[in-house]
Amino acid sequence: MSRALKIALISPLVILAVLAKDPELFSVLKSTALIGKQADGSYLLVTNQSIRPWGEQALISGRPVDLAMDSGKRLLALLNTRAVLLRHASTGVQVAEVKTRSTSYAGVAFRPGDRELWASETSRNGPDSILIAELSETGLPGKTARIELPGHPVPVGIAFSADGQTAYVAFSRNNSVAVIDAAKRTVQQEIPVGLAPFAVKLAARQGKLFVSNRGGRRPAAGDTLVPTSGSEVVGDPKTGAAVSGTVSVIDLKTRAVREVTVGLAPSGMALSPDEKLLAVANGNSDSISLIRTDTLGKTDVPAPTFPEGAFGSMPIGAEFTPDAKTIYVPCGGINAIAVLREAGGKWAVGGALPTAWFPSAVAVDSQGDLSVVTIKGLGNTADKKGTFNSREYEGSLMKIPAPSPAQLAAGVRELRAANSPRFEPAGGVASLASLGIQHVFLIIKENRTYDQVFGDMGKGNSDPKLVMYGSTVSPNHHALAGQFVLLDNFYCSSAISFDGHQWLTQAFVSDYVERAFAASPRGYAWDLSDSLVISPKGFFWQFAPNPASQATPAPFTPVNVRIYGEFGNPGRRDPDTGEWVRLENKRLLKWNEYLRLHKEGKWRESIGTYMTVPAMRPFAFLDYPAPSTLVPDQLRADAFLADFAELDKKGRVPHISVMALTSDHTVGTNPGAPSPRAMVADNDLALGRIVEAISHSKVWPRSLILVVEDDPQNGVDHVDGHRTVALAIGPYIRRGAVDSNNYNQVSMIRSIQEIFRIPSRTRFLAAARAMNSTFTAKPDLTPYQCLPNQIPLDQMNPPEQALNGRRLWAARQSRAINWYDIDDVPQETLNQILWWDARGYDKPYPKPK
Repeated sequence: MSRALKIALISPLVILAVLAKDPELFSVLKSTALIGKQADGSYLLVTNQSIRPWGEQALISGRPVDLAMDSGKRLLALLNTRAVLLRHASTGVQVAEVKTRSTSYAGVAFRPGDRELWASETSRNGPDSILIAELSETGLPGKTARIELPGHPVPVGIAFSADGQTAYVAFSRNNSVAVIDAAKRTVQQEIPVGLAPFAVKLAARQGKLFVSNRGGRRPAAGDTLVPTSGSEVVGDPKTGAAVSGTVSVIDLKTRAVREVTVGLAPSGMALSPDEKLLAVANGNSDSISLIRTDTLGKTDVPAPTFPEGAFGSMPIGAEFTPDAKTIYVPCGGINAIAVLREAGGKWAVGGALPTAWFPSAVAVDSQGDLSVVTIKGLGNTADKKGTFNSREYEGSLMKIPAPSPAQLAAGVRELRAANSPRFEPAGGVASLASLGIQHVFLIIKENRTYDQVFGDMGKGNSDPKLVMYGSTVSPNHHALAGQFVLLDNFYCSSAISFDGHQWLTQAFVSDYVERAFAASPRGYAWDLSDSLVISPKGFFWQFAPNPASQATPAPFTPVNVRIYGEFGNPGRRDPDTGEWVRLENKRLLKWNEYLRLHKEGKWRESIGTYMTVPAMRPFAFLDYPAPSTLVPDQLRADAFLADFAELDKKGRVPHISVMALTSDHTVGTNPGAPSPRAMVADNDLALGRIVEAISHSKVWPRSLILVVEDDPQNGVDHVDGHRTVALAIGPYIRRGAVDSNNYNQVSMIRSIQEIFRIPSRTRFLAAARAMNSTFTAKPDLTPYQCLPNQIPLDQMNPPEQALNGRRLWAARQSRAINWYDIDDVPQETLNQILWWDARGYDKPYPKPK
């Protein structure tokens, strides 16, 4: 417990004293507060939340997602990113660490007898396995073995028969439950269940096996079908989200399977000690389904959410107390353990307990005390070298004594405040809708921190020691930040591209994603190509209010949207059918070939967009080249500018344009590929061209351009690993200003919603504050003049034979990376390569821990 952080559990008397002294519980934050620990001991997160966890907390390097307790209630097993951690249940002190391959969403269990520990392992594309660690009488691990699984089934939840002779494992991609002979360690059978099975619970006395299915029932004739990792599930035609959740009930004698309909995205489950009641956490319905195991009768209990009534509490696990009178439910969306209490045969929420960031699993010992795993701990991104990186993952194990009723009531009050942090006034324009902005262009870029680009600004909170792509490489970014507003306290709510595009398009990231950072085994759906990552509330521009509704502020203009590249993969029009088809990676051209076609004006037949979210196809401009690190942003600028000019001429420019502009991702120093500087310069020039065109158009007086990175993962920053590059451009944006107010990706989306009076459909948007201070009521229509690139866009990385030392190592590492699949790269290695390439190979890399 050398890195443990201890936070005293508040007693009832102390609670009453605190409430009398400070009825708000949390201090009002300075408008310019930085992310991280605040003066009152709370922690400000990049998701518009504060946390002040109760209990005792041990910080854990990695992203722990699941835990199990042995039968003697002495030992905890935590499923971490690439290890299973064994810790004393009473103290949290680590006993041992069992190294693993990359682990699954969940799946760790002690085999009856406590002499074996099983854990689910998986990878992005397979192979997958079950790790088995032998344990001594004292719980120390010995030899390990594996059950190697053919194909890529993605094992998740694990349950054992009472005698330990049979294991039942959910195979997520196979849509089945594997029956495994635990002694022979062989798969005997797979039983088909619902789609994307997750947790498994055995009610031996009932002779039933229960399986939660995140993708719900199998489709029937007439259903709308949406994709998920090689399968199709029942989906919403307007959003593309999965709309079914079920629990499969397997009769262990006959192997017959029945289905019980529950809420959306059911994940963690708990069985009462007498096996009469099953609790199912429905992550995308903010509810807990309680199923009688004999009759399969069901009742639903709504989970608490803050702000009240907003979607996103995200109950994702459950655990009964030994007396079966209480159910503890981790709610990842509100950083809490919801507490359900039974009285008179009815269940209701009896309170809640504040936790660290994103609790995912809970266990209860014989005394009724809780052990809680949180995936993101306190949000720390420090690398112990004086800098920060978003991939410095750190979760936690919490120990909370059994709470009293007074503590549960106080917990609810504290969580209500924590999930809607209050800031001092930021100033600016109070009503963004009053400005009359009619056209918003949201431009999404890739993977840069604030200091990497703006470290040399000479104003604001910038560190020139960390700049990598300064004014020489990105003159337009610097000119735009200088002429309009420099946002030096702006953060990504995301850590990587996997969650970044989801935060920016729907202001919601499910536990399905948060649990998957070890391997993203069902697919790295940064493009939202998996329906299970799509919010049931849809995208931020959807479900605009009805103008006839009395609840709708007037006036209101219905919102229309045009999508450029976002949600897409490279595609082209089939010359025979005229349909757009996905373009195989091997058919993509090289960077310089695309540049040549760009100069000749002949690239349009070579590449466009194949939309991976069927529901978004009607809104997409398919001639726009989808994200690929092989395609220069100049082609994207060409495509947008041609389409925009036509729309502007006809008076049909949409209210919201969402655009992917992705060359700043880079491909390292891959020999023969464009240099990192060339790719960032390409991105910069494309942005400058786009802004210049909009600023000289008919719609400029009523336009707003917002630019942001999807994540900051490929670099370091001196403030926080989430701090990133963001720009606000337009006639109603302040000129020559530095705005140090605390904003993030969700703040940016909330600003768009306020401009168009779109109601916030997730709790993250409901709790966010718009970027009012960035705006001015007095417009300045001065147009922007694009600056030419200073780095040649065809500047290529040298061949291997011209290199030696670190340069040769960097080139070989870059050549080995799969650049076709975004972020399928060793980020630590890429960050180091980019640092040396930009700063010099003799410069020490600020290496993360």
